[in-house]
Amino acid sequence: MMSGDERKGDVIEVCNVLLEKLGDFPQTDSTPEGRMVSQLRWLKERAEAGELDLPVDPRYIGTLRYVYTEGALARLSDSYEEYVREIEVPLYRLMALTKDGSLLAKRSYYPYAARCVNKLVNILTSPQSRTLSPSESAAIPELEALEEKLKNEEIEPPVLGWRKSSAFGNFRKVYSLAGSSIDDLPRAKEITRLVVDFVFNGKRPASWNTPEAADQQTAFSD
Repeated sequence: MMSGDERKGDVIEVCNVLLEKLGDFPQTDSTPEGRMVSQLRWLKERAEAGELDLPVDPRYIGTLRYVYTEGALARLSDSYEEYVREIEVPLYRLMALTKDGSLLAKRSYYPYAARCVNKLVNILTSPQSRTLSPSESAAIPELEALEEKLKNEEIEPPVLGWRKSSAFGNFRKVYSLAGSSIDDLPRAKEITRLVVDFVFNGKRPASWNTPEAADQQTAFSD
């Protein structure tokens, strides 16, 4: 499937998930739920008609952006965990598709993301021109555990709230969007960004438009 068709199919799928969660809320401008129903139906109809350009003009996804940013649908869930699983994650995926035009992280790409995590571990455990900091050294077993979870399909990107998780306590001290502490190590910056995007942001590189392409690009020779 071409990436454009894949993303439009993903838009339809995520819209269906959220529309089911919203249940019988009427389509109205007087409530966040009603406005969201309108937003979802518009996106779904455009995608089904093949008329949805990705990324979507920001003017046309204002409701989606507001609802996600403000957590306006949190009251539909009985717990925070349920909200994240059933509402926030689908909203985040829809934002990635419509706001950024991103390709989503999917199970068929887990093996290639696991290779990238393994590559990052190898970078950290290889002889270095400098000594690793305590946090950098302690991040290695966290990354090894993440690699196993990807291999065994025991994790589902995007892992929202990872910065508060004890499972990644040392890695989050290492990683920074502005510049990670390991960016000076060969290829570390590139691989770290890819791992973070896939696992924690739920996005895969645009060049991973097929599993075969991802396989070729992660066949690391060094």
